[in-house]
Amino acid sequence: MAGPSRKRSESPPSPASPPPPKRAKLEPLPDNPLRFWREPSGTTQISTWNVAGLATCNAEKWQFGFRKYVEAEDAHILAITEVNEQDPVDFFEREPSFQFLRDRYPYRYWGAKVAILSKFRPAAPAIYGFPEGKHYDVEDGQARAITLEFKECYLLATYVPNSGAEFKVTRLVEQSLDRRKDWAADFEPHIRALDAKKPVIWCGDFNVIRTITPDSLETNDLQWPQNMGKVAGTHQFERDAHERLVGEQEWLSNPRRPGPKFVDIWRLSHGKDWRQYTHSSKKLGGWRIDGFIVSERFLHHIRRCEIRQDLVSQVKKKFWPPKDSVGVGALSDHWPVWLSLELEEL
Repeated sequence: MAGPSRKRSESPPSPASPPPPKRAKLEPLPDNPLRFWREPSGTTQISTWNVAGLATCNAEKWQFGFRKYVEAEDAHILAITEVNEQDPVDFFEREPSFQFLRDRYPYRYWGAKVAILSKFRPAAPAIYGFPEGKHYDVEDGQARAITLEFKECYLLATYVPNSGAEFKVTRLVEQSLDRRKDWAADFEPHIRALDAKKPVIWCGDFNVIRTITPDSLETNDLQWPQNMGKVAGTHQFERDAHERLVGEQEWLSNPRRPGPKFVDIWRLSHGKDWRQYTHSSKKLGGWRIDGFIVSERFLHHIRRCEIRQDLVSQVKKKFWPPKDSVGVGALSDHWPVWLSLELEEL
């Protein structure tokens, strides 16, 4: 089955519009309260953050919260999910308050739902969506998945579609379990095809909750586990599709692939019993749905992986909008996730 009917683009969107007029570089904010441990030279850092709308990241809103994080982290690559702009290239490349990002990241790749900003030049043009896909809506796939090839690996950033609160299409949003099934049918062959050539770093918002064992409902990734199986990201199909990538599997015979597994880096490094979330909801509590998953044979390059919850929360609390500004927007209800690699560059 094809995805929801909508106009399909015949080719991937261009990575950027003509550059805006040059402006003087913005000076770093002098009163930035965020301080992160600096990794040693010869390492590479990647950050991924669901920003809940690029417009809410405007540097002049909420006391420069998004900018404070980006400047304090100073990651080599920033993967942004839930961009939520129909023309993000025009919005980002010409918005004056994003000059600090343009100064920092010369290589920028935008979809309507996901973006990758990089200090490193990719080895090939960006791949938007799933070029060999036959199931998921082409236009939405290009909006939600971007793949960059580097010398050492592929970087794949995704904003996995939400299956809906009741796993069906509602009047307001095109969310359904069938749509999620179409995504899985195209995504798994795509990431496995990449992995057959080079190791993969997959990052972004996965929109799925893992359980301690694939055949149980016990989880440390959902604050209120009574919601398992009842809300988006907890359906058995969603969890099974995810576990096919990160769970136990039989060895594959393809000689170009040293191993079949992908590894949930935060869970591996913090242990199966540790609880920490990347998303908060007053209605549903905390969730761990964002992060990094890498090819198993790439593990020797991994240094650290952290959810930037404590420090960023100190900033977020200061500029959550007042009650009379509901609808204006605020900093995201997600937290960034950060990865450090034993590589001088990708």
